[in-house]
Amino acid sequence: MKNLQYKKVTTTTLKVGGILDADRMVIDVDGVEKDIKTLLSDFDGDCIELNIKIKDEMELEEPTDSEENDM
Repeated sequence: MKNLQYKKVTTTTLKVGGILDADRMVIDVDGVEKDIKTLLSDFDGDCIELNIKIKDEMELEEPTDSEENDM
């Protein structure tokens, strides 16, 4: 027998992209410092899930015909 679930879920999301200064607890977003404590104040007392993603990019040389023939 399957259980029936009937519920309404509301999700509030905060997404900030920038450079973290963990010592000062700020995130630099396009030259503007955002205080982490202030950003998270709306979630005070709530059960939260915190995700952090680090993106590392490296410029690569474009392949040439000579590299394709080596394979």
